[in-house]
Amino acid sequence: MLWEKKWTWLLFVACVALLCSCSIDTHLQEAVKVDDPFATENEAEFTGLVITYWALPHGESTLVRMPSGKTMLIDTGSAEDWPALAAHLFAAKLTRLDYLVLTNDQPEHAGGFPFLHQQIIIDSVIVPRLIAPSIRQFVPYDKIAKQKELEENQELILDTDITMDVLLPSEPLFLSPQNNSLVFALTHDQLRFLFVSGINEQAEERLLARHPDQLKSAVLKVGDQGSNQGTSQPFLTRVDPQVAIIQSNTERDMQKEGKTEVLERLGESWAETYMTGRDGSITILSNGKDYRVFKQKK
Repeated sequence: MLWEKKWTWLLFVACVALLCSCSIDTHLQEAVKVDDPFATENEAEFTGLVITYWALPHGESTLVRMPSGKTMLIDTGSAEDWPALAAHLFAAKLTRLDYLVLTNDQPEHAGGFPFLHQQIIIDSVIVPRLIAPSIRQFVPYDKIAKQKELEENQELILDTDITMDVLLPSEPLFLSPQNNSLVFALTHDQLRFLFVSGINEQAEERLLARHPDQLKSAVLKVGDQGSNQGTSQPFLTRVDPQVAIIQSNTERDMQKEGKTEVLERLGESWAETYMTGRDGSITILSNGKDYRVFKQKK
């Protein structure tokens, strides 16, 4: 009888210890989740919005992870970029996307789609209504069940406190396909992130005329990979970005391509400028009020 009582007591102690350890583990798991972008350097611990402007050899692609866990990929880079993009997707442990945004039909923005579609489950594709037929001709996305064609002044609610506000395209007045790209502001509570795809000065003038009060943004994704044909001074003055991201080659390559004027204008505008070709992928953590920028050296 004494022996049975002893083992009953030991079993009780073991159960209490196990429950306590589970409680401690659960508490620790909850403790590592933070909503202050300056309290962590690990995006997996961060509960807010995470935007990563990926470094690719030729084109552009940006991943957005929302507080709820939803994911959105903006553009797919070129076909030649696929090995690099696949490596980024693998590192991010992505097998599924809630949204894929194709801003235009140009190879640097949509060329990687066929490879992406073979490897990743895509729930919904978003394209600009104005040039949807030309994108569909270049990008075979018909097999994706959910398709959204957006136009100027539309607002799409993506997550709690996160909206996508469409600013362009409006009317087919441009011969350049880049100028008919999807331009939108991603708004997270009090912060705005402006994505202008590949537009140049013509489309910027349209934005200044039609949406002068909707352009101011904390972060600007610079148009057309830093081309001198865009990012004009009037446009920069109205956007007034604190941070500018150029998804392009190295600074030396930009000098060879005659893109240094954009760097000078950004410098005069006091924007903190990052280039993925020089700084590697750029990640921004946002809680809707504050944000933090990380650069990942290649």
